[in-house]
Amino acid sequence: MSDEISPNRTRPDPNSPGKTIPRTYGVWDIGSGSSGRRYRYGNNPVRGTELARDYGRAKLVALYRNRTAAKSQADTLN
Repeated sequence: MSDEISPNRTRPDPNSPGKTIPRTYGVWDIGSGSSGRRYRYGNNPVRGTELARDYGRAKLVALYRNRTAAKSQADTLN
């Protein structure tokens, strides 16, 4: 997808902890032990941290500048 971005092209936002510059949205694989949806999406890196806490793991599989693109990718993978 055209909105995909490498994690190496982001940096922490010093004015807003838990966000990046540019703002990004990730798609995470939480494994097959979850109920229903294996792939989740949300604000990077906050959502990834929440998923790792809640499910024991969260592997970033894609990163996007656009939330809609991240949602679309998660829906496709699920």
